[in-house]
Amino acid sequence: MNNRMNNRMKILPIMLLIAVPFALCSEGFTLADEREHWMVGIAAFEERSLSPENLYLTHSFPLLLRERLEAIPRHYFGEEEQEAYRSRIIRKEEQRLVSAVGSDRRARDELFFSAAGGGTAAYDQRIADNLEALRELREADPRQISFPQSKELRFASGADGQLIYDSPVLSPLQLATREDLDVLIWGKFEEVRGFLFFEVDAYNAVLGQPVFSYSDAAAPAEIYDRMDPLIEELASVLWGRDWSSLTVETVPSRAAVWIDDSFRGRSPLRVPYLLPGTTEIRVESPGYRREQRTVELAPGSEGVERFTLLAQPADAFSLDSDPEGAAVYRGSEWLGTTPLDVDKPQELSRILLRREGYLDFPLYVDSDFAPTATAALVPEDVEPAALQGQRREELYRAFGYFALSIPVPIFLWGYGYDYRVMAAQAGAPASAQLTADTLSYLSYGTTAVCAGLFVNLLVRVIRYLRAADRRS
Repeated sequence: MNNRMNNRMKILPIMLLIAVPFALCSEGFTLADEREHWMVGIAAFEERSLSPENLYLTHSFPLLLRERLEAIPRHYFGEEEQEAYRSRIIRKEEQRLVSAVGSDRRARDELFFSAAGGGTAAYDQRIADNLEALRELREADPRQISFPQSKELRFASGADGQLIYDSPVLSPLQLATREDLDVLIWGKFEEVRGFLFFEVDAYNAVLGQPVFSYSDAAAPAEIYDRMDPLIEELASVLWGRDWSSLTVETVPSRAAVWIDDSFRGRSPLRVPYLLPGTTEIRVESPGYRREQRTVELAPGSEGVERFTLLAQPADAFSLDSDPEGAAVYRGSEWLGTTPLDVDKPQELSRILLRREGYLDFPLYVDSDFAPTATAALVPEDVEPAALQGQRREELYRAFGYFALSIPVPIFLWGYGYDYRVMAAQAGAPASAQLTADTLSYLSYGTTAVCAGLFVNLLVRVIRYLRAADRRS
């Protein structure tokens, strides 16, 4: 009996792992792609008769190739690719189901011939279910599988963190499959009579075929100059569709550039790999008005947009004092008397209000200062410590009134609720409903009084803070 229970406990996790995916398949074929990124790997180049001084190119050239291509943000799938990826998802699910059936059959046979014996009905049912799921999978239309139009492009690194893999001596498909890559890029260098011949290839592991091939020749000193056309053609393959680029120039320079609500850098700036069509450009610089423009990018175009930013007029805030007529100074500069509109400085600045018979009142203002401010001036004959003590007493008193008022509406509402319950019972006196209504109205009224006392408390807090520290 114990052996049989132990066998069943061992079988339970396997049953759960197999039953959950089957449930997904049995509800109308709901398989979906689970890979979040489209992975690209670059391998070291093969060398053929390279002189010792040029051997470095087998690693430095692919490293530079990766650096230039990392600006590509996404890969867009064509119809042929989507069909191939859907077929791969089906193949993987078929392999999983076949493996599950084989495991169940082995486990069933072991259990059947074991000393415990019996208990094979659950295996038989699961084998039948998985075989049925396998049949439905093979008959299903791959187009039912959900697959995205594009994915974020990522460059893969090796297990030890190396940016490029070893050269695929045997097979690029073998390397791409082992590293779980979607595309593998590799190439070779050959030196003939002082010239370098190079070839760059890209292999799509899902399509199972090469998707790019490029060859050229140059003198060793010119080899990196030949990379631009290679990058342009290879980028089109990795991007997956036509793309446009945009150069943004501004006066003044170093303005922040936003394209379609995504920050791209500071001007002057060239942004490649943009989808053709309508594009929003926004340019911002401190002290200047924001500029925004909508442009239409044609496929394969190299757009150039120039912006001349206009100076931003100084923002102002309204300054008043109690009492009015205080002189306002910024440093040694007299700005006028309150009430007064004052320009906001870009950096933190000290403004002083001065009126005869009152203490000086300092304000600390920057570009984020409030749109309005009122300075409560303190008479000279009032000691700041005494005023602070007075404001503190007012604050304590206001807090006491508010704290005492809180229980009143709560108790009134509770008593009113009890009377409402009593009035709802059969045979309750008519006075019960009248009392319930009266208590409800009283609870509403005392709640309003409580809210007023809370506002009074906030006013006292502000007045106390001003007396304790008169900076804004």
